[in-house]
Amino acid sequence: MRILCCLLLLLSASLASAGPQAVAAFAPAQLRIAEQALREAGEARAEGDYRRAGRLAAMAELDARLAWAMSDSQLLRRLAAGISQCAALVRAQLVAGREQAALIRP
Repeated sequence: MRILCCLLLLLSASLASAGPQAVAAFAPAQLRIAEQALREAGEARAEGDYRRAGRLAAMAELDARLAWAMSDSQLLRRLAAGISQCAALVRAQLVAGREQAALIRP
């Protein structure tokens, strides 16, 4: 996980020095990463691995927001916003489920 964070920091630093067209070229790939993370979050949630599901949903939300910021395409931005909203909903449901479980425990 730390290696991934370091790689993302290096990538964002190199993209910051690149022009807008160079950055926009990576937006579809970033959106695919967000979609995959959201899909894996759903799978983890179905398997009962709520911690992993929450982590993946947070990653999906962040990746979708990054894709939105990287692109000028209205279509890509709408898709990214939708993925971000879905990921936020998954995270909210996981939190609500934890709170509900805490209330039920004796």
